[in-house]
Amino acid sequence: MVSTIVLTRLLAPEIYGVFAVVLVYLYFLEMISDLGLRSLVLTREGEVTDVFLKTCWTISILRGGVILLFSMVLSLVFLIAQNANLFAQDSPYSASVLPPAIVCIGFAALIQGFETPMRFMSEREMAFGRLTAVDLARNVVTLAVTIALAFYLRSVWALVIGQIFRSVIHVILNNVVFPGPKLAFCLDRESIRVLISRGKWVLGQSTLTVLSQSFDRIFLGFVMTSTTFGFYYTARQLVDLVPQFLQALNNAVILQVFRKLHESTPEDFRRNYYRYRLVLDGAAGLVAGGLIIAAPLFVDIIFDDRYAGVAPIMQILSLSILIFGLNILQNAFNAQHRFDVVTKLSIISVLSLVGGLAFATFVLDSVTAALFVVALHRLPEAIVVTYMGHRRGWVVLWREGIIIAVFALGALLGWGVVQLAELVFWQPVG
Repeated sequence: MVSTIVLTRLLAPEIYGVFAVVLVYLYFLEMISDLGLRSLVLTREGEVTDVFLKTCWTISILRGGVILLFSMVLSLVFLIAQNANLFAQDSPYSASVLPPAIVCIGFAALIQGFETPMRFMSEREMAFGRLTAVDLARNVVTLAVTIALAFYLRSVWALVIGQIFRSVIHVILNNVVFPGPKLAFCLDRESIRVLISRGKWVLGQSTLTVLSQSFDRIFLGFVMTSTTFGFYYTARQLVDLVPQFLQALNNAVILQVFRKLHESTPEDFRRNYYRYRLVLDGAAGLVAGGLIIAAPLFVDIIFDDRYAGVAPIMQILSLSILIFGLNILQNAFNAQHRFDVVTKLSIISVLSLVGGLAFATFVLDSVTAALFVVALHRLPEAIVVTYMGHRRGWVVLWREGIIIAVFALGALLGWGVVQLAELVFWQPVG
C-alpha cells in the first residue's frame, strides 16, 4: 500500500494500466507452470537430501527459462497484433512499450528461479524471524530503487526495472541469509518422479486459481482504456489488502478449527466455526460497509486528483470482501481430503467470472456491470459450499445473515466519518 501511495504521486494512471497488463501475464505464466516446489520441501517426510534440494533448484531455473521463453512468444504475438491495429488506440495493449516490457519481466522470472531452496528449509524449521527480515529488507530496498527510477524516468520502465531489481535482490539476500549445500545442476530421477507425481495436482489447482484471480485483469485490459485500467488496477490492489490480511489470519489459525473435524459432533463444530467466523465477518463487514460509503474520502486523502476515478471502482469491488467469510468453509473439505469438492468449487468460481464478464461486456455492454461481476463472482461458489455445509449440519442458515447487519453498521460508521470530514476539512468533488 505504501508503494502504491508513493508511486501514484509520480506516475500517471495510464502507466499503471500498462504495467498491470505486464504483471498479470507474468503472474499467469508463473501460476500455470507452478509445480509446488515450496510445498514439496515443506511437506516432504523424513530427511530432505542435498540431491533433492539440488534437483528442486535446477527445476526452478528451468521453469524460469520456460517463463522467459513464453514471455518472448507472448511479446511477439502482441507486437504482431499492434502492427495489425487489432487494439483500440487508447487500450493498454496498444502501448508500444508493452512487448519489450513483457520480455523484461520474463527475465525477472528467470532470475527468480535461482532462489535457493534453503529458504524453504528455513520455513520448514519455522525460522520465521529471518524470513520476515529478508522479505522486509527486500521490499524496502526495492521500493527505494523504484521510487528513484520513477522520479527520473516517469514511465512504465521504472516499474519494470524495479521488478527486475526486486528479483535480483531477492535471490542475493536469500542465498546469503540461508546458506546450505553448494548448489549445482542436478536432475535426480527419483526426485523428478516425486516432483511430477505431486506437481501435476498442484499445477491443475494453480491453473484454476490463476483463472479465478487474474482473468478479470486479462479480460478488462482489452475493454478499458489505459487510464481506466490503471484506476482498476489501483482499486483492486487496495481492496485486496483486506482479504489478504484476513487470509493470513485464516492460515494461522484455521487448522485449529478444522483439524479435529472428523472427531467433532456437528454441534461442537458449529460452535467453534461460528466463534471464528464472528471475527472474520466482523472485520469484513465493517470494512466493506465503510468503504462503500467512504471510498471517495479515502482516495482523496491518499491520492492526487488524477486518481479520483479509483473511488467508484473501490466502492463496487468492496462488495467482494463480504463473501470472504462464506468461502472459508472450503477448508473443512480440505481437512476431510475432499479435494474433488474443492476443485469443483473452483470451477464454479471460474465459470461465474468468465461467463459473467462475457455477458456484462458483450450483451450488456457495461463496464460497471463487469465490475459487479468481479466483485460478486464468488457468490455462487459461496452459496454452493454453504448449502453443502448445511446438509452436513455444519451451517445454520440464519447466522449467515449476520454479515449483512455488520455491513450496515460499517456503512453507518463510514457515513459518520464522511460527515465529520466534511465539517472539518473535506470538500467532496461534485
